[in-house]
Amino acid sequence: MFWRFVLAAVRFRRRRLLLAFSGLAVAATLATALFSVYSDIDRKMRREFRGFGANLVIAPAGSSHTVPLRAVAEAERLGGVAAPFLYTIGRIGDERVVEAGIDFRRAAPLTTYWQVNGARVAAAGECLAGSALAAHFHVSIGQSLPLASGSCVIRGIVSTGGDEDNRIMVPFDRAATDAGLADAASVVEVRADGQRVEETRTALAGALPETDVRILHAIAETEANIVLKVKAAVFSLAIVIFAITTLCVTGNFSALVIERSKEIGVLKAIGAAEGKIAALFLSESLVLALASTIAGYAAGLAVAYGIGRRIFSDAGSVEAIGVDFAVFAPVMAVTLVVALIATLFAASRIWRIEPAIILRGE
Repeated sequence: MFWRFVLAAVRFRRRRLLLAFSGLAVAATLATALFSVYSDIDRKMRREFRGFGANLVIAPAGSSHTVPLRAVAEAERLGGVAAPFLYTIGRIGDERVVEAGIDFRRAAPLTTYWQVNGARVAAAGECLAGSALAAHFHVSIGQSLPLASGSCVIRGIVSTGGDEDNRIMVPFDRAATDAGLADAASVVEVRADGQRVEETRTALAGALPETDVRILHAIAETEANIVLKVKAAVFSLAIVIFAITTLCVTGNFSALVIERSKEIGVLKAIGAAEGKIAALFLSESLVLALASTIAGYAAGLAVAYGIGRRIFSDAGSVEAIGVDFAVFAPVMAVTLVVALIATLFAASRIWRIEPAIILRGE
């Protein structure tokens, strides 16, 4: 009999309950989207920050001018992305230029911020030219650049607004040969996990005592601060949304209690306890909450998918999309809590309804 009352109320008060269902479904949708993004926001944002380049640099210490190449393997062993860079002086005619030797394969994740017209890598006999250098020597993609150590064909023009604009970039092995060096680099740039930068720096300093391992604080601190601020903003937004949703649903349930005052008065007149009547309303709201959770969960996953595609995935990678199917349990919990709070506030009116007054039609 109890559940017959509940299901009958849901069936015969569709318009009012549809409004409550809509409010709870919106809460479930937003909870799903926010929880999906929040649960993995560290990884997503740190993936995006990789495009800002290295957050550690291994430089020569003391009177040394080079870094041993084993520093690259050591950084990779610690879970970082590392690439060696070798700088030497080359000549084009009578002019001296900075020749940068780059391991293009390893450096690719550290140089995504480069704006490149043409190819981003150079093979043997090829090179990339900085935009300022290319303009100075009036060369373009496909033309040959007459380096003193041997001409190279320009495959791309690099523009960063930094020192790279004035350099000629060649494969690392060629620069090592031109500089007369073996198993050494000018610097090794490292991209460590944003949460383990100091730990990685300490480990590298211990393994490479002949080098100077420094944190690039402008990048590392910015990354940490932005991640924390975004997480705080998402959390605050979730609280505000749930508070507004609770108020809306509470107002709707309060109106529903007022509309059903006569029914409540009759139930109290025939001996129904206020707690039992409140349980009826609570059961109705929980049925709505469960249905809203399912609908909102499906819609929220679609929203989270859209957020991930638009904000966090620059290459359409499924791995970067912000969908987390494991958030169903917390979403259901939040929706049930919102429904419970709204119903308890509304049900408090039940105790103030006097059967005699209601039955007299007053």
